Amino acid sequence: MDVLGLGTAAMDIVMQCDSLPREDGFSFIHTEQLLPGGSCANVLVTLANLGVSAGMIAAIGDDGYGIAFQADLDQCGVDTRFLIQRSSGTTLHTFITVEPNGSRAIFANLGNSLLSLSAEEVYPAMTDGIKVFYTDMFPGKPALKIAEHCKQSGIPVVFNLECSPSFMKLCGVTSEELNHMIGLCDLFMTGKEALMELTALGDFHQAARRLNERHNPPLGIVTTWGEGGAVWLRGAEEVKASIYKVPAIDTTGAGDAFAGGLIFSYFMQQAGPEIALDFASGCAALKCTQLGPRLKGGEHSVRALMTQYR
Repeated sequence: MDVLGLGTAAMDIVMQCDSLPREDGFSFIHTEQLLPGGSCANVLVTLANLGVSAGMIAAIGDDGYGIAFQADLDQCGVDTRFLIQRSSGTTLHTFITVEPNGSRAIFANLGNSLLSLSAEEVYPAMTDGIKVFYTDMFPGKPALKIAEHCKQSGIPVVFNLECSPSFMKLCGVTSEELNHMIGLCDLFMTGKEALMELTALGDFHQAARRLNERHNPPLGIVTTWGEGGAVWLRGAEEVKASIYKVPAIDTTGAGDAFAGGLIFSYFMQQAGPEIALDFASGCAALKCTQLGPRLKGGEHSVRALMTQYR
């Protein structure tokens, strides 16, 4: 496989509602769907849709959610040989409420499988032949073990910090482990909230530069700003990309589609940062026009949208 990912595997119960209710409020649900998700899995499915050979390391339960999750990855063409199914385990699943404009709220049931994956259950041979290792550090210790081996072997490591450091701590990832992974990775990706918490700085640009100077990852830092687009900092170089303004119906998984698109364009097609950021933004935009947490469509669909909304 070209890309190996270790991270979040989940099933999502997606509910479309009139609006997200306020405290003590209520809202009607118009449709309800059980859809496969999980941030890392979403990235790998995006890559598979773009024609990249991808595989996943994760622990799931042997419950209905876990069985459905693995079956879907198999159908999507993602290699599942490194999925570990826990006996009597509960797979991570989420409840996602989505407004008509795509805004959402997410409630997560971690289950007892995902974070049970241990460092002893992963091994260097898993990386044989891969071109990129991708992780969101769910869980942390096995991700660090694989990342350390990749660093020694010259395999690029992409770390995407999807959640705030305080939430990562609740999930068993210490600040020391988090900083160790940022120091190990070649490319660090994160969003505004996590970035500002990492640096304790109130200014987004200043926080990005401070983190880039502190860790100096070889390929730099990619930060996403939501409607503000994305920025790639690499040393003194700064590359920006705007969003594609599309009629969004569900923003769930847009960041995952962005990450998958970036890995595809930069690592697989050897595009420069500006082109790679633009293509990643196109992937995120296409995802926002689709219900559910995963991008549907390949490179042709992404480029058609980019042409239409450029």
